[in-house]
Amino acid sequence: MTTLTNVTKELEHDSVESARNAANEDAASSGGRVFPCVVFRQGGRVSIATAFPLSFVEKHIIPDSAIKGGDPRPSTNRPMMPDHVKVIRDYLRQNRDAYILPPVTLNVRTMPQVHVNKSNAAVRSGFLVIPDETVFYITDGQHRIAAIRGHDTGKNIIPGILRDDPEMGADGLCVMIVVESALPRIHQDFADAAHTKPIPPSLLAAYNMREPINKVLHIIVNESDLLRGRVDETSKTLGKLSQSLFLLNQVRGLMKELLVGDFAIAEDAFILAASPRLATSEQQDTFVTQTLQLLNVLEAQMAPWDKIKELPKEGGVANQIPDLRDKYLNLKATGLAVIGRVAFNINKGELEVDRIKAYSDLATKVNWLRSADIWKGNVITADGKMVTSRGPVKSAALEVIKLLASKP
Repeated sequence: MTTLTNVTKELEHDSVESARNAANEDAASSGGRVFPCVVFRQGGRVSIATAFPLSFVEKHIIPDSAIKGGDPRPSTNRPMMPDHVKVIRDYLRQNRDAYILPPVTLNVRTMPQVHVNKSNAAVRSGFLVIPDETVFYITDGQHRIAAIRGHDTGKNIIPGILRDDPEMGADGLCVMIVVESALPRIHQDFADAAHTKPIPPSLLAAYNMREPINKVLHIIVNESDLLRGRVDETSKTLGKLSQSLFLLNQVRGLMKELLVGDFAIAEDAFILAASPRLATSEQQDTFVTQTLQLLNVLEAQMAPWDKIKELPKEGGVANQIPDLRDKYLNLKATGLAVIGRVAFNINKGELEVDRIKAYSDLATKVNWLRSADIWKGNVITADGKMVTSRGPVKSAALEVIKLLASKP
């Protein structure tokens, strides 16, 4: 028989209805509120799952954050990161009618009043009674809570989202409440909750269609004869024998170059800089058209893209791609960055015919083999290793620009 040992017999009832009635009576006598919940055991402790209105969250859940540079052990939470709070708050504000806020994990020192139905089941429905003076502490999710209720300690004061939009107080937040009084165990719970794997950048680029750059990226990949079906949209790195040409995030780096001339720009700065260029559907269509013009010229005239374009997307013949990737710079993220930087300069021209001619020169005048002299001393070191940082990419792009500007 599975038991919830922290639930006293006095709080067990013969039916859900009697449990609900007892909870309402309990709340009436204590000035509390009743929340439907699920009570269960996890890791040897009683846990409670329910949902709180954001207005309730603002009042009853508080961060207990460590001071940056100090001893974190006396506090429940790690130091607050105001920039992270601001990102979440801005996300909620900008997506008022279409957002998702994942559950948070809270801790409470003593077992609250929970009326449950009698059952041998491991998971039971119940009713949680919360008196007005109750305060919950955060095990995991303090930045989400701070975005709701505000962050007002230290130099960075960030108003909560409910200050701007009080009506959001009626929205709900799913919470898991763990009955735990020992601070070291709460710290361990936070560390255990952090055992998650970050979303690979390519997969984030594939899923996050709120960003205009990802929307145009999706269109470009699917309308390019070269890229369609040859871009790995789920992995963090390309395997040595992968038949894919690029990761989606590497193609996104090309988009960064085409839009702002910097593949290594921080994500927040990139979105801020690129947004004005992709603010309308017309602007997005213009960017897609110009980028596809570039890719169409390159895949028709530039080695080895012209050869790869004719290969099947899978099977034994496609195994030529890993061999070509070892030989050609333009099959690497660094090569894409150089192409993007040069095209960014070309696109400053006003006449489309001049741009197309320059794209053709980029495809045919430049030796894209890694062993070519043009790459030595910038993106390729003396011992043949590739360098991927900003400075070498800039130097390589300048060499290409000088070559394209020279007379035949």
